[in-house]
Amino acid sequence: MKIAIIYSTSSGITKKAAKILSNKIKAKIQLIPIEKAKTACLLKYDFIILAGSLYHGKVQGTLKRYISRNMGTLMEKPVALFMNCDEKSNTKSHLNKTFSEQLVKSSFISSNFGYEINPDEGNFIDKIKAKKTLSSECYSFSFFIINHDYYNIILTI
Repeated sequence: MKIAIIYSTSSGITKKAAKILSNKIKAKIQLIPIEKAKTACLLKYDFIILAGSLYHGKVQGTLKRYISRNMGTLMEKPVALFMNCDEKSNTKSHLNKTFSEQLVKSSFISSNFGYEINPDEGNFIDKIKAKKTLSSECYSFSFFIINHDYYNIILTI
């Protein structure tokens, strides 16, 4: 089985999540940044995983436009969808806004994959927020939280 993970990322976290996932799936995986994804990409693969991240409450416009342009093809393929956002976010609402309710309903799985807090990445304000979050949660290092329900289900493909 040939699988494509097409992702958009602002700070590299979704790329990191896509790599974590691709290393665990026992199939031929191609990681494709959204900037390089073409409609033809969808036709070459048996299964498509679309991934984005929530940044200040919004998802990358490039991902939304790609989905909009390719909705017909995506509806004909088996797909999985994931977002990177913290567990406090309304994941279902963000999934529906980003991927469309129709695509979410037809997907193999759609969920929050996890998130990372890294005080060494992002702009000045992001770094301050990360440091504040880490200090309030008694952590002093970067970490990646994985939603194990998503992880375990996607490994069954």
